[in-house]
Amino acid sequence: MYTLENISTGEVLNGEEIEYFIDDDTRIGEVYLDGDLIYQHLDVMNDGQLERALNIEYKVNTEVEDIHSNFIS
Repeated sequence: MYTLENISTGEVLNGEEIEYFIDDDTRIGEVYLDGDLIYQHLDVMNDGQLERALNIEYKVNTEVEDIHSNFIS
């Protein structure tokens, strides 16, 4: 589970899957949350650069599933 909060606007987005896509011809990076485009950045060469750019605009939290809670009755 991902929670992204836009640092400028305070908008909060929640989703299960985050994907990074970079067009090699245009060098435009795109970030998708559950298949929806949520962020674009220009002049990106790799996923690391795109992730760093995203972290400047968004506070990203990852919630780890508690597997132990499945065994407690």
